[in-house]
Amino acid sequence: SIQNIYNEKQFRGSSDFDIRHNINANIIYELPLGKGKLLLRNSPGWLDQIVAGWQISSIIRYHSGLPSVIQGTYAWNTNYDLSSLAIPITAFKEQQGFDSNGLPSMFATTDLANAFRNQYPGSTGTRALVRLAGLTNVDISIAKNFRMPWEGQKVQLRAEAFNAFNNVNFINPSLALYSPLTFGEYQNTTAPRVMQFALRYEF
Repeated sequence: SIQNIYNEKQFRGSSDFDIRHNINANIIYELPLGKGKLLLRNSPGWLDQIVAGWQISSIIRYHSGLPSVIQGTYAWNTNYDLSSLAIPITAFKEQQGFDSNGLPSMFATTDLANAFRNQYPGSTGTRALVRLAGLTNVDISIAKNFRMPWEGQKVQLRAEAFNAFNNVNFINPSLALYSPLTFGEYQNTTAPRVMQFALRYEF
């Protein structure tokens, strides 16, 4: 949203969806076991049903943090769509980790709220003032395919784990000057590990 229609450049900065580093990898690997494969290629039928048809897949995601503003304490000082935003008055340093209260935070101490001031009426707050924590997530799936006696048909048993390594990704930091006691501290996390199982008939 434009804060000052008479000087649009005053609110220049990174887009809200600007991700500087973004890695996505998709892996599908069928284990080389069973008839016609690298290992146990001459296995009898009963053994082939056990060792063949195993498949491992994974989706790996990593991205660095999104930019964010810091909310001020004034209401509608620019217009009736936007409340005030913070403007830094001294140098500050982001430090993703734990603050002096022992809580996960963007800063070393909540006292850093004093490093910012409100935008005054008629002025423009600072865009993309800080960067939120990044995200790391790995989903893993293991599947076993059972060949049916009819051509093109099989039964698949799947086990899937979302956020398989239970990575803790912090979200929703307290970034408002009117909440100095929790300033910079993360208020929530993304979902923990979730597992599901499925039986599928393909034809």
